[in-house]
This record gives sequence, C-alpha cells and structure tokens, in this order.
Amino acid sequence: MIFKNYFLIGILFISLSNTAQKAVKMKPTRHVAVTIPEPSDICYDSKTDTFFIVSDAGGLFETDKNCKVLRKKPQDGADFEAVSSDGTFVYAVDESNRTIYKYDIQTLQLVKKFVIPYSGARNKGYESFSFDKAKNRYVLITESNPAILFELDTDFKVTNQTDISAIAKDISSARFYDGFLWLLSDEDMMLLKLNPTTYEVLKKWSLPVINPEGLAFDKEGNILISCDDMQRVYYFNNPEKK
Repeated sequence: MIFKNYFLIGILFISLSNTAQKAVKMKPTRHVAVTIPEPSDICYDSKTDTFFIVSDAGGLFETDKNCKVLRKKPQDGADFEAVSSDGTFVYAVDESNRTIYKYDIQTLQLVKKFVIPYSGARNKGYESFSFDKAKNRYVLITESNPAILFELDTDFKVTNQTDISAIAKDISSARFYDGFLWLLSDEDMMLLKLNPTTYEVLKKWSLPVINPEGLAFDKEGNILISCDDMQRVYYFNNPEKK
C-alpha cells in the first residue's frame, strides 16, 4: 500500500509539473528532404561525426550532417522506431517485435538481438531509446496508452519502470543530452526537457513541424528533428545555447 501511494504521488507530481510549464515556440533554421522512407528516428554519433536514421520500412542508414545517405543496412520485416549509438555499436528498436538490434558501427553487421517483452498492440510498443552515460543505463519508452519508461542495465535487463503518460499525449523520441533527458511528442508537436532522475518536466517548446518523430543533437548542440510522413529533417538552434 505504501509503494502504491508513492507511485500515485509520483504520477501526480509529474502531471502537476507538466501543467505548470508553458511552451515556448521554436522556429527551424532550415530543413532538408531525405531519400529515406518514413524516417522514424535520428541520432548523432560523436566518434564518427555522422548521423544514424532508422525507417519504419525497415532499415538503418548512416548520413552526413545534411542527411545525405552514406551507408545503409536493410532489415527485412523490421519496423524500426528508435535508434541510438555509442561509437562502437548502433542500436535500432523494432516496435512490433519488441526487439533491440545491435549493429557493429564499422561494418553495420548485425551482432545480436535482445527481446524486451511488452504486452499490447503491435503498433503500441517501444518508440524511444537512449543511453544515459551518467548512470550507465538505457531508457526504453512505449509510445502511448500508456507511455511507460523502462530503465535497462547494460545487459538490457529491466531495472525500473515509470508511467509518464501525464507528460504528453505520446512520446515519439528520447535523447540524453547535457545531463538531461529530452523527449519529443508527435501528437503535441512538442520538445520537452526533463530531470533525468525524477522525470519532472523542466521546460518545453512547441514545434511548427508536422509529425515530429526523431530527435538528435549535433556536435554543437543544435537540434535535428526527423519527420516521418514528410520525409524531412528540420534543423533548430538549441534554445538554451546563446
């Protein structure tokens, strides 16, 4: 009973902190069309100085800063919705099969697959994935109804989970950057900055972008947003950097 009460209080705290924040509008500096079908997520790798994009149609793509494709790795039958990299490996998350694909970053060869079970409809699985260097853990988030944030250790075992449904209508991407957890909401067309421990919403920004699905920070800290249906990537100045 005590645990249940703390859990409910935590959900209420997240909800109230979210309500208290007022979204600030962001404007893109430019956008580019991409040849990648249904680009569902994007991440930046500082070691290769390139970006990785995954597609709903199944496939992992490496691009330059202008999102021109340098390499690609098709994956038959996959429904990739999230991507993350660490300089050695690239991880692509299959929403339908609840599977994380681990690729060698040099060869793009598949190294291993990890199945993280989750009940619910095939299109209501994992949508977001990112690595927290500060705590040496991953976060894996379901899209909506409910939006559950799973904390994973480096063996991809679930160590904790939190319902963050009160934060936004849906969560389409996640990225740890500069000590904070940043989330993207497709339905709300919004970028959110969270406390990485309590998941309290600290700031949020509205985005004039249709169908924002993927989130990345480049080496200068500027923001890239990939748009699924539009097949575009939008570039924004980081609102917290002068």
